[in-house]
Amino acid sequence: MKSGFVTTLIDVIYYIYGFIVDCCTAIVWISMAMRSKKTDSVACLVGKTAIVTGGNSGIGYATSLLLASRGCRVIIGCRSDAEKEVAQIIEQTGNSNITAKRLDLCSLKSVRDFANHIKSSEKKIDILINNAGITRRDDIVSPDGLNSVMQTNYFGHFLLTHLLLEPLKVSGSARVVFLSSVAAYAHSLSLNKLNSTKVNTERSILSIYYTNSKVCAIIAAQEFAKKMRKYGIMVNSADPGIAFTPIMDQIVDIAKRDLFMKFTLKSLAGPILKDSIEGAQTSFHLVSSENLKEETGEHYFRCRRFNKPYILRNQKLITNIWKRTEELVQLTSTEKLQ
Repeated sequence: MKSGFVTTLIDVIYYIYGFIVDCCTAIVWISMAMRSKKTDSVACLVGKTAIVTGGNSGIGYATSLLLASRGCRVIIGCRSDAEKEVAQIIEQTGNSNITAKRLDLCSLKSVRDFANHIKSSEKKIDILINNAGITRRDDIVSPDGLNSVMQTNYFGHFLLTHLLLEPLKVSGSARVVFLSSVAAYAHSLSLNKLNSTKVNTERSILSIYYTNSKVCAIIAAQEFAKKMRKYGIMVNSADPGIAFTPIMDQIVDIAKRDLFMKFTLKSLAGPILKDSIEGAQTSFHLVSSENLKEETGEHYFRCRRFNKPYILRNQKLITNIWKRTEELVQLTSTEKLQ
């Protein structure tokens, strides 16, 4: 009994300490978010092929635009018809090597179909930016039995990255980026909450599912980095900051019906809102800068290395989350990374 009490007390102290550390990190984040920072990368990306999930909207569109402007071949993976967005990128950059392919990250079958198409049509993939994200969906549970927000933001990208290992290896110097958010520091992640579907209020969906999905993006980057380094694949996570995007519109829409959120947004978000091009700077910096060609397993904000949430120091929990995610996305034994 005494041992159990001591263990519980240690867990509580660990949790409180982690909460304090994350709060301090969030304060540093706010001070950095008020500044503007653009990449100093001048790299030419002609001959490179990039995949940007959700590259037809918001930060993803801005990232696709930046990549295309350097001569990169860009494949946009998205649910909707992106002919208009592809035409706009071609017109603005003069780069005609832009295409869009069907990808619904909230469907394991769609992710597999997309990956199979890429592997059959592309010799190599040099850049993979796991950018697509949502704050909510009408259907909390996907047809795969997964939390739809977690599946779109995290599970789908986890599966996709595994399935694209071979074309990433062919590159010889591939770079992968997982898009996260400052929301990661407000997570409530545990093994039991990894695929929770019980909470259904809009505020709870945002504060639990979305925040947990964003800390999972950082976890994924850290762990993929360890497993892919031997193939010459560098993996990092990026925080785009708060920008004028469709996701921000969704959050504002929820805030209109929630006085606490409305107050928080008005008092904090206003001074640090950036446009989508600036929001795309960090992920673009990670995949293009020559100075970062050996950088892996790190988290970046405003084009600088930034502290990860405290939970990432708990390797036992991180390992369990990785293994549980492998099960949830139905990886076969041959698809799992060692």
